[in-house]
Amino acid sequence: MAQNVVINGVTYSNVPMVKIPLTDSGNAEFYDTSDATLSSGDYMLESYTAYADGTKYTGTIVSKTGGDLSASGDTVTVPAGYYSSQATKTVAAGTVTAPSTISGSSATISTSSNTLTLTKTVSVTPTVSTAGYVSTGTAGNASVTLSASATIKGATTYTPGTSDQTIASGTYTTGAQTIKGDANLLASNIKSGVTIFNVQGSLTSATVSQDGTTKVLTIS
Repeated sequence: MAQNVVINGVTYSNVPMVKIPLTDSGNAEFYDTSDATLSSGDYMLESYTAYADGTKYTGTIVSKTGGDLSASGDTVTVPAGYYSSQATKTVAAGTVTAPSTISGSSATISTSSNTLTLTKTVSVTPTVSTAGYVSTGTAGNASVTLSASATIKGATTYTPGTSDQTIASGTYTTGAQTIKGDANLLASNIKSGVTIFNVQGSLTSATVSQDGTTKVLTIS
């Protein structure tokens, strides 16, 4: 900013700075600082000074480096101050070991529409062996619900027929499953050359012959 200055009755307009010769040598320079906005040393680095509107201010901002940063757990503390370059702080690496505790509630069974559902909830508690930042995974309790279902089949009696009858895999039976038997399943009741339920028949057909002279029938 500039001011109007009167010297020996002469007015000089818009003078930004005045030099006054010193008795020995050199000049004393005076600048107009009335338009400066500095009002506190909080705006300058420590050890630096500046004038503003006739007042001298000394800086209070402290210079900091990465060594001033501190870490505790997953928190990095950055003290207030001026950092002339990028500051970093390494956080300790943490590790999580295999679950130390596995517990769960009793399994529950429910039935609906001929389907049985078995449900069990298991809680897993991993152990944090080293405190610090863990790049993958989480530490803490986790729970998982395990469930399985099966078709319910009550007591049933199966009569052998000409095609297979099966009980599907995973079926939950609530009653006896009976496959019928027959006392007549004997080799002597099954035609020779025929096998029924692993019983090979031995029954042969009768042969009928007639004597051409006597006309007598013979069955053998």
